[in-house]
Amino acid sequence: MKSSNIFRSFALVLGIAAGQFSLQVAHAHAALQQSTPAANSVVVSPNEIDLVFNETLLSRASRLELLMVHGNSTMPIKNVTTEIVNDGKTLRAKLPKPLAAGMYRVEYRAVGGDNHPMTGSFSFTVR
Repeated sequence: MKSSNIFRSFALVLGIAAGQFSLQVAHAHAALQQSTPAANSVVVSPNEIDLVFNETLLSRASRLELLMVHGNSTMPIKNVTTEIVNDGKTLRAKLPKPLAAGMYRVEYRAVGGDNHPMTGSFSFTVR
């Protein structure tokens, strides 16, 4: 009877520990918190694009691509330089020149400390 109680206690502690670990892992991925310009916004041509994440990014693996959207086709914007700023939580793209009026899509890949890439995209319009 005594060993049965010890086994149950051990199993309970192990189950709680596993649950805590899985919660930490679930929240370990880099997640986009905000962007400038904001998704679906209409703006004047920005000088840069900022993507703010919930954790520090790995610069060697995180990137951003800017595309101009023409109907069903896209055209990449060339010579966009990126850097990690804001204590490593902001992926910033500096634009080589003002953007022409039209719709743009930002596609990003963000990798945090767990080395798991998170991808996403959003659009904005320049007037």
